[in-house]
Order: sequence, then structure tokens, then C-alpha cells
Amino acid sequence: MVSAPTAPARPQRAIPWVISFLAAIAMLLLFLSCVYTAKSDSVTWDESQHLYSGWLSWVRGDFGYNPEVPPLVKMWDAIPLLHRDIKQPAFTGDPFKKEGFVLGQRFLVANGIDQTLIPARLMASVLTVFLAALLFFCAREMFGDKPAIFALLLFCLDPNFVAHGAYVTTDIGASFTMLAAVYAFYRYVKHPTVARMIMVGFAVGLAMTAKFTGVFIVPVLCLIAALDYWLSRDKATSARSASPRQLITAMAVASVIGIGCIWAIYHFRYAARPAPLQLNPATGDYLQKLASPLSRWALMTASKLHLLPEAYIYGLADTKISAGDLPSYLFGRDYPGAPHWYFPAAFIIKSTLPFLIMLGLTVAVVFFGRWQMRREIIFLTVPPVFIFLLSTASNLGIGYRHLFPMFPMLYILIAGCAAHVVSKNPKFAYGFAVLLLWQCITTVAARPGLLAYANEAWGGPSKTHLYLSDSNTDWGQQLRAVKAYLDAHPSQPCYFAYFAQGPVDFRDYGVNCHVLPTGSALWTGLDTMRFGENPNVSGTVLISDGVLAGADIPGRSNLYAQFVPLQPAAAIDRGVYVYQGQFRLGAAAALEHIAAAGDFARLHDTAGVIREARIALNLDPDNPEAHMMLGNALAATGDAAAAQTEYAAALHSPKLDPTFQRQLLEELRAKIKQ
Repeated sequence: MVSAPTAPARPQRAIPWVISFLAAIAMLLLFLSCVYTAKSDSVTWDESQHLYSGWLSWVRGDFGYNPEVPPLVKMWDAIPLLHRDIKQPAFTGDPFKKEGFVLGQRFLVANGIDQTLIPARLMASVLTVFLAALLFFCAREMFGDKPAIFALLLFCLDPNFVAHGAYVTTDIGASFTMLAAVYAFYRYVKHPTVARMIMVGFAVGLAMTAKFTGVFIVPVLCLIAALDYWLSRDKATSARSASPRQLITAMAVASVIGIGCIWAIYHFRYAARPAPLQLNPATGDYLQKLASPLSRWALMTASKLHLLPEAYIYGLADTKISAGDLPSYLFGRDYPGAPHWYFPAAFIIKSTLPFLIMLGLTVAVVFFGRWQMRREIIFLTVPPVFIFLLSTASNLGIGYRHLFPMFPMLYILIAGCAAHVVSKNPKFAYGFAVLLLWQCITTVAARPGLLAYANEAWGGPSKTHLYLSDSNTDWGQQLRAVKAYLDAHPSQPCYFAYFAQGPVDFRDYGVNCHVLPTGSALWTGLDTMRFGENPNVSGTVLISDGVLAGADIPGRSNLYAQFVPLQPAAAIDRGVYVYQGQFRLGAAAALEHIAAAGDFARLHDTAGVIREARIALNLDPDNPEAHMMLGNALAATGDAAAAQTEYAAALHSPKLDPTFQRQLLEELRAKIKQ
């Protein structure tokens, strides 16, 4: 990186009316696009529990119903509900994750899905516009009017932000607050004042209460400050730039204000939930699940000393605990957690080609082009690099959306670089105009099914499912499109293995299909169809991409793996596949009998276990769990030889997955050694 001094400050002047008009039009079109998504997409995996959690935080002061993320963005989205007479479903007392998804679905249905969700999505859309506006003003202050409008247009035409901009989730909020903290600190470093220092503190507080990755904002700003000072130590610096003492003071004050903001949003109360409600599992028990001794000690100490609110500590722990529990899907293979190349792959697949081309050019100019904007380069590169490395090191691989906070800063950097290149040779302006047009075309052409965007080098959105799954392609948002398809192609009977079944119930959208068993439906206890002893179905079978990819039940246990090599009759909204004909769903049909065998085992009814396990094996002969349950029941009757035969059959079953069924594998090995 070049170490030339920062370019002199430009005189402040009014934004030319043309630039102002274009910016307003761009943000208006972004908002309208988000409104379209808000009305056309069905509720996604996380939205119902986030929205219900935000309402509970406002009205009941309950921060433990959904402590997975801090309350700031959820409360923002829930503001339209505050004037309504809301019906509150009764708490179930289940562990918080299950209760969150179950009650989120009930909450929306009880209060009207569209009447409740769409106003909240409009609030999320407004926040997306705020992010666009902040990006514009930050780019303008750093590089001028034309780079600002270029950065804004690139951002507003990013298909991934357009796809997610209306959702009641925390990704846009995290992007907004991260950029706000970096921009506020940039302004303070240029011209340190008490007012600007306080603004940094409040921006840090917003970042910390929007998403738990916000806890890293202070280290990121410290790194920026250190690099800025180190690279300018031998240069003549402006008298208005912050001194080392001022930087240290600002970081200390920002940390104090940030922690104060955390306590403020949790009502200056340690307890996560109002009495008599309690977290489930209890905080002490849940923190014990942390694999890292250092993390466990740090959070246990913070809990004992009440250094932070209980819900905040609990949520920090959950980010570590749950990361390894969720499978990831990459290039046709399921992984426990995320391989370290997950986010690099997602980055090059789902980022637009114009963005990747301009980012590559920017990197080259930064290192070799003598671009004399040292301070701006530091402020706009350190946070994205930090976020990318942090995500790559994480075990959580369920969506490109976790990289979102990088992109506003990278778009600003790209726009600044483009202005520099054009200033050297105006003919390059035509090239950047072509790239901007390409950005527009790739976004428009990706509809419908914008959530599943992949760039042209990877075959476009229709091919994304070959490489990625979960919120990269299928977040359960297709139910309106499914309803329209079934209305246009009536076929009965109809069967649906829906990825989000449980957090959402597709029947609430008028989709009149039989509910095929899925991992989420079984986990949340939502009723699924009963096969009895007949695994055959005939008619139309719908299967979500998340189910087919194994994001629901991964690896060899995938209930619907037989459909992977089949060519679907149609693909609805690039996330639900349609199959027509007669199919034998033995693996799915066996589940109800495995569950029944488990119930009989808890009642010590050996005959019932044997009967149900054998029915399960007739339906799914290689099911290792059924073999083991049968072996346990036979062992209880004293038939050790027959039990060992069943254990061996389970151990050598082609469906036993050593990656995702480690506990079952260890139990079988222990029983065979007996």
C-alpha cells in the first residue's frame, strides 16, 4: 500500500442538483424494489421469531425469548406493531430455539401474516435505504460527488442486497451500523472534537446492539487507528488530525458509551426475562457447552460479575455453540459446520462479476497505481478484510449474507478508485459505465428468484443450487409462487417437503399439500403425514432446495436423496422442485415408526419397540437407527446373538454417516465390543 499523505480536504459545498436528484431516484427505486419483495416473498426462516422477539422486547421487556441476536434491529422492525392489539401465543417452556420458531409461526398466524409481516418488512426496507444514504454521504466526503453517486448506484443494483433488503433479519442492520461506526471514526480522526468522539461512541453502541459481530468494532477501529498513525508517522500531518492521545481517549470513550448502549437497550437489567420467565437452558448450563475453555471462562466470569446483561452474554455464547451444529452445503457436499473455503467460494459465486472486476482493479491500483488516498484506503479496507477473515475462520456456513457488512465499504473504495483512474485517463469512464450497466442487467435478469443469485461465470441463478444452499438459494420464501404454480397446474394429491416447515407452515399460505417429514418439521413438532406401512405416493411431489441439498437432514440420512439425480418437471422461484409420478418414500415413511419405537422404549414396552422397528426396517432396510433400536430391544429379551446381528447391520449400513452420526457410530462400536 502506498504511504502518500491523505489528499487535502475538499471545500464543502452543496451537492449539485443533478447528483442530488440521481441519488434520490436511486434510493427510491431501491425502496420500491424492497417493497416488491416485501409483498411477493413468503415469510422466511428467521423472520417470524425475530419480529415476535422485537415486539416482546418493546412491550414485555423480554430479551430472552430469542437471545440469538441483540434486540436493536428486531425492535426497529417491530415498531409498526406497537399501535396494534397484538395476540400473544402462550409460552411453551421448550428450549429457547424451539420455542422461538414455534411461537414465531403462531404469532404471525394469530395476528395475520401479511398484516403483521409486511409493515415490519417496510421498516426493514427503510433501513436498507438508510444504509444506501449513509454510503452516499460517506463516499462523498471521502472522494467527492461523482464517486458518491457511482458507489450508490453500484450498491442499489447489487442483487444480493436487493434480495435481502426487505427481510426482518439483522444483516442489513449490521451493515448499516458497521459503516456508521467506521464513518464516524473517520470524521473524528480528520477533525477531533468532543462532539465527534461522542458520535463515535454511539455508533459503536449501535454496532454492538445490532449483531454480535459488532463486539469486534472496537478492535477494528483500534487497528485502523494504529495503521493510520504508523503509516503517517514520518509524514507532515494536518494539525487537525487526531493525535495518539486523542485516539486512545476516543477508543476508551467509545467503549464506555458502547457498553452503556448495551445496558440501555436491555433496560439496565441483568436478567434476560421478566419474572417468572427464565432462560431455557439456564445460563450456567448453557455456557458450559462452550468448547473453548477461554471463552467459557470469560463468559462465565462476565455472568457472575454481571459485567453485561444476561441475554447479551447468552447470545454471545450461542454464536459459538450453534455454529458447529448447523451443516453447510458446498459444491454438492454436506459438511458439519463450514469448511474454511466456504466464504471465499460464496464470495466469488454470489458477488456480481462487475463488482469482482472492479475490486480486482482497485486492489491493483492500491498497490501499484500510486493512488494518494492513504487514510481512506485504510478505513475502507481494514474492516472488510477483518470481516472476511473472521467469517472464514468461523464454523458457521449458512449464507453469503454474513459477509454483507463488507460491501458498502468496498463499493465506496471502488468508486474512489474509479474516480482516480478516470482522472488519469477520461476514456476509462466508458468502461466503468459499461460495468455499471452490467450490474443493472445482471440484477434485473436474475428475477424472479433473486435470492438465489449467482454470477454468470457460475451459470447464473439457475445453477446456484449446484454449489450453495440455505439462505444462498432457499430460505423458504417461495410459498406465494408455489401457490400460484399449483393453482395453474392443479394436481391431487400433492406432497411437499418444505425446508422451513416448522418456523413456517406452508398451509398458512393456502398450499394444500400433504406435509412430508423434514428435519425442521419433526424438530418443532409440526404434524406431518402418516404413511402407515405404505411408503408409496403418486402425484405431484414438491421438494425445497434446502431439503434436497441436505441443509435440513444432511449426508447419508437425507430422506429425499433419491430425487437428486432426477430432472424436475419445474423449478419454482429457483428454490422448490416439482416431481411428478409415483415414488417410494421409504426413508421418510420409516421415521414415524422409529419415533413410535422410541416412545415404546421410554415406556419399557419391548414388544412395541420390536414391532415398530421391524416395520421401519421393512420400509427402509438400511436404516441404522432402526437396526440399533431393534438390537436394543432384542438384547432386553435376552437374545444377545440376534441383538449383535442387528448392531452389525447398523454398523455396516451404507446409510450410517460417520460425519453426521458420530454418536450413533460410537454407541454401535461400544455395543459390538460387549
